[in-house]
Amino acid sequence: MDSHGVLEARQHIQNHSAGGDEIFYWGYATRVFPCTNDAGSCEYLDAVYWMHTVSMLYTFILWAVLGGLLAILVFSRAIKPSRTRSPRLELEGGRSVAPMSIFTRFWKSKTAALRRLLLPESLQSVFGNVTRLQLVLLAVLSGYLLIFSLVGIVYKTWITPVKNLAGVYNTRTGMGGFSDRIGAFAYALTPLSVFLSQRESILSLITGMPTQSFNFIHRWLGHIIFAQSMIHTIIWTIIEAKLYQPQPKVYTNFIKQTYMIWGIVAMGLLSFIWVFSFPRMIRLTGYEFFRKSHAIIALIYIGACWGHWNKLACWMIAALAIVFMDFGIRYIRTLLIHVGYMKSGGYGFESAQATLQCFDDAEGRVVRIDFKHNHGPWSPGQHFYLCFPELSIWQNHPFTVASLASKETINPHHTYIVRCLKGETSKLGMLAERTQAGKTTTPVILSGPYGPSTLSKPGNFLAVGGGTGATMVFPVVLNRVQEYGYIGGNVQLVWIIRRAQDLEWMAPELATLKRHIATSNGKLSIRIFITREMSSKTTKEVLSDADDEIKGVTATVRTSIAGSNISSLADSEPGYEVVWLGDRHPDLSEVVSEFVEQAPEIGGSVSVVGSGPGGMGTSLRRAVAAVNDGGRVWKGEEKYDVHLHWDDRMDC
Repeated sequence: MDSHGVLEARQHIQNHSAGGDEIFYWGYATRVFPCTNDAGSCEYLDAVYWMHTVSMLYTFILWAVLGGLLAILVFSRAIKPSRTRSPRLELEGGRSVAPMSIFTRFWKSKTAALRRLLLPESLQSVFGNVTRLQLVLLAVLSGYLLIFSLVGIVYKTWITPVKNLAGVYNTRTGMGGFSDRIGAFAYALTPLSVFLSQRESILSLITGMPTQSFNFIHRWLGHIIFAQSMIHTIIWTIIEAKLYQPQPKVYTNFIKQTYMIWGIVAMGLLSFIWVFSFPRMIRLTGYEFFRKSHAIIALIYIGACWGHWNKLACWMIAALAIVFMDFGIRYIRTLLIHVGYMKSGGYGFESAQATLQCFDDAEGRVVRIDFKHNHGPWSPGQHFYLCFPELSIWQNHPFTVASLASKETINPHHTYIVRCLKGETSKLGMLAERTQAGKTTTPVILSGPYGPSTLSKPGNFLAVGGGTGATMVFPVVLNRVQEYGYIGGNVQLVWIIRRAQDLEWMAPELATLKRHIATSNGKLSIRIFITREMSSKTTKEVLSDADDEIKGVTATVRTSIAGSNISSLADSEPGYEVVWLGDRHPDLSEVVSEFVEQAPEIGGSVSVVGSGPGGMGTSLRRAVAAVNDGGRVWKGEEKYDVHLHWDDRMDC
């Protein structure tokens, strides 16, 4: 239906065939001027078009504000002071520090103070494992939308006669303008929501933040868009089915229009996306169903929105462009990895051939994946999306590479450690059992790498891994040692596992790191916490956090691994500590604060990298926030400027 027909059918008061000038309004139907209706209807039309103009202005201001915030973030990264390594300033007691300029002290003390305030998690029962900073960003966005949804609305009612029907009146209010305002916001937010969900994230490249850090805002934007769309639908239903007369003729003519049919379709699709995005529904239907249905239905929803109000199709075009660009880059990157000269001869697509090794314990199965494939390097801590064609060509999952990229780009070695849970990873466990028994390999298709490329930094460095989260922290520590050595800071690896036999997962990598301790002059240390076993050779008892107590009753066992290939990895040595906790979790606040206190001040700021279950992330954020001290940083104690990079893609 053309723009004239849409507005005429919707408001029943403009007569485009009566002549007069037509005034173009971007995003809305043209207006006939002068108005030839009754005074109330003409005043109402003035209000409708004025509110629409303001609504369009507010949507553009929204994106201008978002662009401004992004520019500020990029500018902040550009002027962020680099770490000072020399010259040294000698202090009392033989201590030495790298002197900081006034600007550097101001910057670092300010960020340390903000980190102390905004890094911990809050309102976990509602929002999950998110920081206060993320909640502040959500509150600011929600506040903007709430305020500008209500400002610039004409709060007035007009009672106008219906032509050719004596004694019948329409009730016209500012509700329509308000409903259109929140509908316009829902359209304008759609590209942002899509942008935040993309794997090939330009935003991640610009800000240096991992793509998973945007998932929280993406999810809550979905809630906001759903609420806006539902309110928009309800208000226009009330207007067309109750306030406009005569009924039911007006509503019947209204609901059968093409743009309204598309609106109903869009609302139904959005409701499906919203309902099946709740964690309980994801657990019920499975992650693969969620991932595939979410993408497919979202694309159809965007098309339905285009059909509902094509005057604002620019937002839908932008959303579709982002989606197709993301998919295109994904496939191109996969082809760049796998297309080339094959081992068997010729030129074509060749998958990697992986060996799978099973490790079974009381909690289930862990699979170690190893393969070599000729492609470009990756940075430590980055991850690839792996597809196992023997399971399904349509599924792929992100896994962190536990191995370092070789300096030679020919056939770099990949290692992955995967905890088999439900869904595709459980099938992977069964596949691993078959291939291990038959001593065969399985094809793997990979896409990547993804994630930040600068996790390994000079200075004081603490890496904390829980369970299979070791795949992220091990290569980062090894790269830190090989790239920067031990000049100017301490390096410590903390690995929290349930049982001693879990050491087998990363035995070669752990043995390599252990050999570096002897040449580190005390700068490198490794701490292994075993949380569900007790040994007679307990070296130290670490008090557990009450919040981190393991639920349920787990029997305390006396572990005996004598004669196994990991026996040497379960014994404490200087610089290598194995702590048996029996049935507790370590107090990460104590672990972090102890490392910071012992860190040399010449090492400057402390970088903490962690990966593991969500509960561990909560404890680590709280611990890092507690040791940040802006006042002490301002006085020159740079080590109390403590950074945290938490990898929250996994829940092991």
